[in-house]
Amino acid sequence: MSMELMVKAMKAKVGNPLRKLVLIKLADNANDNGECWPSHQHIADQCEIGHSTVRKHIAALVDMGFVTVKYRKGPKGNLTNIYTISICYEVAPPVLPDSIGVLPDSRPPLPRDSIGVPPDSRPPLPPDSTGICHSFEPINESLKDSCPATSAKSVFNAFFKAYPAHRKGGSDSAAWKAWKGEKLTDADCVLAVTWLKEAAALDTSWGFSANGQFVLGITKFIRERHWLTPLPRPMAAAVGQVDWSYAVYDPEDPLI
Repeated sequence: MSMELMVKAMKAKVGNPLRKLVLIKLADNANDNGECWPSHQHIADQCEIGHSTVRKHIAALVDMGFVTVKYRKGPKGNLTNIYTISICYEVAPPVLPDSIGVLPDSRPPLPRDSIGVPPDSRPPLPPDSTGICHSFEPINESLKDSCPATSAKSVFNAFFKAYPAHRKGGSDSAAWKAWKGEKLTDADCVLAVTWLKEAAALDTSWGFSANGQFVLGITKFIRERHWLTPLPRPMAAAVGQVDWSYAVYDPEDPLI
């Protein structure tokens, strides 16, 4: 999993909550080059949405420029989809919430061929064959009931994977309970993952595989919203070299 790609996927504006969930799941599976090859069924199972819904939203992400697809032939002659994620905000601008792929009025409209809308003279194609989620298409999954909770858990998983392993407590159940109890959002997850990445760059004890003595337990990290606090100081260059001023000096009260 590429942490940079996960953060970009969480920040991306794709105009549809299920489409955002599919993009995050692709990023979760991607390597550092942005490549992954999960099956449609695997994505559907992980996101708890329909197989055809996955296909439609992947096709929409391709049209928007977030994803490219290549086909690789396996040893048994079967084809595997190779997805490459390339999140670029200039190339793939946000779309309207109805997710039909129409750009805002301030920008020139894209050609019909690129947004997946059939010409007026043709009858609409079946949704399964177009690969695009039209505004009039019935969706089996209830956005109101299933999407917010599913999306939040999928985004939380990115945070849980990024947290130092020795302070997770094994299962994610306690951390997920704390996350829901604090009513945290996708934006909190982006900030938390970013904080962890930057903290690990400054202090290796915050690294995923590190064994840092002073790293908080994950539930305490969540409840205290530790990602809103300053980053740790860089580790001392030599063993035993400690910056005591950081612990005892208050610039607003020099007497302390």
